[in-house]
Amino acid sequence: MPGKAAVAAVASTPRIEAHRQRTLFWRRLKRDRFAVGSAIFLILLFLLVFAGYPVIKSILGHGADDQFPFANGFGSKPAGPWTHVRDAISSAATTKNQTLFVLGSDSSLGRDEFLRLLRGGQASLEVGLGSALLALLVGVPLGSLAGLLGGWTDAVVSRLTEFFMGFPILLLLVALGWSVRERVDGVTLHGIFAPGVVALTLLIGAFSWFYPARIVRASILSLRQQDFIEAARMVGASTPRIIRSHLLPHIIGPIAVYFAIIAATNIVLESALSFLNIGVPLPEPSWGNMLAGNWGHFFIVDHPEDRGIVTSPWTTFFPAAAIASTVLALSLFGEGVRRAFDPGSTAR
Repeated sequence: MPGKAAVAAVASTPRIEAHRQRTLFWRRLKRDRFAVGSAIFLILLFLLVFAGYPVIKSILGHGADDQFPFANGFGSKPAGPWTHVRDAISSAATTKNQTLFVLGSDSSLGRDEFLRLLRGGQASLEVGLGSALLALLVGVPLGSLAGLLGGWTDAVVSRLTEFFMGFPILLLLVALGWSVRERVDGVTLHGIFAPGVVALTLLIGAFSWFYPARIVRASILSLRQQDFIEAARMVGASTPRIIRSHLLPHIIGPIAVYFAIIAATNIVLESALSFLNIGVPLPEPSWGNMLAGNWGHFFIVDHPEDRGIVTSPWTTFFPAAAIASTVLALSLFGEGVRRAFDPGSTAR
């Protein structure tokens, strides 16, 4: 029977291997131009949306909710991009009393499209990333316990994931959103988050955990019979310690990939719910309700003779482009992380 020193050496071997794998991972990731470009885009987006908004607001001298009646032309047509708009308080059309609308105005209310895009990005990103993090916090421990312990624990977790995956998630969120929105929309955690953000984060996160749970369970099922797991058990390591020290370093790749994928999916879900007036409530902007509120400015639908004529495409183009580019960047970054962890997966 091997001594404790030999068993401990076997148990510590995965840590050395994990360190080597991390070094190789960073080398492969740096060579992936799409992943690096997506990471740079996401970093700049976060800086612009969260740190840049208050600075730009101070420079322009107005906020996302300030209304400028003079921003609308004939027929309440919104001002176009890069337009100097006369201040609502002053009637003198001088440069001193004008303010710049970088992306034009958003609607007949004459609000700054650029500032609302940044402010709305805060809500959409908070919901998408927050719900993805919540899904991992629930799904990873459940999947780890199911894969490592097996038996009735595995059976219960597996049946729960199958039960939740059987529901069409968007319809379920719509039904629950209408039921609970009035009671939870006001939860802002002392003003840290916009109305509706906390509620949407909890709601979407509660129905996203089963995807990472299944992936983690499958990964641990393939690892639990390895020698280093048996060695860790022989030296008396507890189940939480085995998961934390010996299993998580091997499954951090799939977890990181699924975090990016779930975040991208949940940003789309938030936008869809807000578009349906179930997500972030107006007048607080989000990318989804900006699409919903400005949809009538994309095509004329009130005048049959003008049907199909594009009137103010920027009011819907910019929030749609923000959603599409963010989701694409998250997906490309997640794919790059997957290839860096498992280079052979591309060939397969």
